[in-house]
Amino acid sequence: MNMLLSSVFLLVALSLAAPAVALQVNETAPPISLRDSNNDFFYLSNYVNAPQPPLKIRGGKGELDKVKGIIVNFFSSTCKPCKNELPVLNSLVDEFEKKSIKVVIIGYKENFDKFIDMLDELKVDKPIILADPYGKAGEKYGVYGLPLTVFIGADGKVKDIIKGELPNIGKVLREKAKKLLK
Repeated sequence: MNMLLSSVFLLVALSLAAPAVALQVNETAPPISLRDSNNDFFYLSNYVNAPQPPLKIRGGKGELDKVKGIIVNFFSSTCKPCKNELPVLNSLVDEFEKKSIKVVIIGYKENFDKFIDMLDELKVDKPIILADPYGKAGEKYGVYGLPLTVFIGADGKVKDIIKGELPNIGKVLREKAKKLLK
């Protein structure tokens, strides 16, 4: 009986720890609507054709900042692999901007006060910086380990996903970003 209870407890714990459905390549990217470091809302649909709550129109002229793709990276200030990866992402922002690709980093389950000093220390200042203090966006993206990087095409579809830290991350990011240009 004790063994049976232990097994049931383990299965329940595992089901609660892992996301119900992990995000897959070729699926429509879940909506993102989070505040940036200026306390303005960022909407994914302002950049790609993704389902989203009402759009925030820039400059009141009805212009949206559509791009060829977005690279979304979930991180945490306590994640050592994230601290290794964020400066590399930062160094690629200008190169990607020339190709009309935006880089967005999201502090997963943290407020700005938890991670902004770490970003300053790492000199990470070029990506769009968002906070997901309750983990709701991360949950939709199937975050269960960090870092998690998702490549979203202009059509709003997930083109690729990187889970965890990789060696030669700069090279890998460039290769996977090419999928956004097709």
